[in-house]
Amino acid sequence: MHGITEVTQEFYGSSSSKKPFNSLVELRFEDMLEWKQWYVLGRGEFPILEYLSIEKCRKLMGKLPENLCSLTELRISETPLFDEAQMLRSQLEGMKQIVKLEIRDCNSLTSLALIYRF
Repeated sequence: MHGITEVTQEFYGSSSSKKPFNSLVELRFEDMLEWKQWYVLGRGEFPILEYLSIEKCRKLMGKLPENLCSLTELRISETPLFDEAQMLRSQLEGMKQIVKLEIRDCNSLTSLALIYRF
């Protein structure tokens, strides 16, 4: 998958599918060295996704899919993804069920302040 530069609408299948990944619980992207953009539909494409890992995607910038309401574990490593902490923070605020968050070696993100209420 070294030559992929974009994950577009084709990734989600036919346009008639409103929730294309209804059964997907775990999603991992790794070593996609040329990946720059993840096209997000914004329709809750991953309604039961519990684990998301994005590692060594060194050119990927943008944001995560929206409505990850079942996500309990998020891992982002060696991926710039967010050019500012505020964008990441705003996405994480909607993921109140996360129990494990790992962000490492993301050079563009130097600090992140989060407040959780238990």
